Amino acid sequence: MTPAVPPAERRGRGTGPATSARSTATPTRPAAPSVRRSLSWTLLGELSFAACQWLSLMVVAKLGSPAALGRYSLGLAVATPIIVLANLHLRPIYVVDLRARWRFGHYLALRLVLVPAALMTTALVVALRGWPWQTAAVIGLLAIIRAAGSVSDIFYARAQRAEVMDPIGISRATRGVLWIGLLALGLALGDEVLALALVAAALVAHTLLYDRPQAARLAAADEPNLNPKARPETRREAQQPPSTGEAAGAGNRPIFDAAALRGLAWAALPMGLAAGLLGVTVNVPAYVLETSHGLEEVGFFAAVLSILQASGVVNMALGNAAVPRLAKLAHGQPREFWRLLAKLLALVVVLNGLGVALIAGFGELYLRVAYTPDYAVYLPQLLLASIAAVLVGLANMLSQTLMALAHFRLQLVLNSIALLISVAVSLWRIPAHGLDGAVETLLVLAGARLLLYLIANAAVGPRRPVSGPEASDPIASVAHSVDDGRDRR
Repeated sequence: MTPAVPPAERRGRGTGPATSARSTATPTRPAAPSVRRSLSWTLLGELSFAACQWLSLMVVAKLGSPAALGRYSLGLAVATPIIVLANLHLRPIYVVDLRARWRFGHYLALRLVLVPAALMTTALVVALRGWPWQTAAVIGLLAIIRAAGSVSDIFYARAQRAEVMDPIGISRATRGVLWIGLLALGLALGDEVLALALVAAALVAHTLLYDRPQAARLAAADEPNLNPKARPETRREAQQPPSTGEAAGAGNRPIFDAAALRGLAWAALPMGLAAGLLGVTVNVPAYVLETSHGLEEVGFFAAVLSILQASGVVNMALGNAAVPRLAKLAHGQPREFWRLLAKLLALVVVLNGLGVALIAGFGELYLRVAYTPDYAVYLPQLLLASIAAVLVGLANMLSQTLMALAHFRLQLVLNSIALLISVAVSLWRIPAHGLDGAVETLLVLAGARLLLYLIANAAVGPRRPVSGPEASDPIASVAHSVDDGRDRR
């Protein structure tokens, strides 16, 4: 009588023992849903998170002071770009790495190496700048919060590549609720240092207890153990069976392979630098404003920028949901690529245009009620910021397009130009004009970035189906250049 085949083995792809053992370590990946369903889950999570981030500014303004809001906003402006740079944009690179030249464990290991380095860099910046202890503590705690989000972000990559967005949506919504709830509790009991310490503890726990197990449940159906073109050492590592008790998280373990991590870091460096430069670019006005006019002005500036923060998270949600599909369409169906991009750009205009209309009608009421009557005088600046949000949303969506096309080095060039524009206009307008000059800088910067990305997309966008290795791997050309450089060395 033929023995029954265990269910885990029936799910395996191969027939050899290595494949069978591997198949027990991860569940089968579910079929990819439509962009509409992915977008729905992404919008749920990102809108919830955006709403809580938006409310956090109001909570600090209501329960604190303009100076407290200034410290909070300055902390985000200092910590966020450093963490973003350390991220190296690994999540979208993993998502579009259809040839799977590195395993998920390599991406996770590189993130775990770079995040502590980012925290130490933040501490060094604080020490060199010589801020008072309370400002330094706020910046440090916000760096820890952003670091926890960075680790969660790489766990999200697995779901995003599978186009299974519900774990990401649920996680983002939960993190937003924890952030705003504990921030309000801490401010009611003490000050922003206590509040941010509570938020940091909760979000680190959420990363470990929810995001990590969720990522472990997703199959890595397209990882290098199934890819004959992966590097030999990666294939050998992938074929090693999991140890006892490892099955639940076998696909979630970091792989500290020095050679693989160097190759991955080199391939990701242009996009990582581009993202880090963009993080610095958009915060240059806050740096100059704090230096020339003090923390209170930064607090008022944060209230004005609240519309940009809310719209930015919505725009990011649209891009994150669409990048996997754009990457596939670009290398086989260029007409469908441009059709989807046009729909996304139209949606950006509609959503952000609605924000402009709401600010024009209810902006003064919003500033009075959401913050305090002291903020109401900044309605003209808030309206300009809402117009800038439309331009920023379009520019960011076109930036996501270049990411889907794997033009990482082009992004680095464009963001370097944008940084130069931001520094020049900030130093020209802000010392003499204060908050007005900061808003003018943002408007000029948004328009310049949109123009740069329009030109870039027109120059490098897909025009015909691609053949060869690049047809199935959007970052093949980048990976090939990495391998060529390694071989020459």
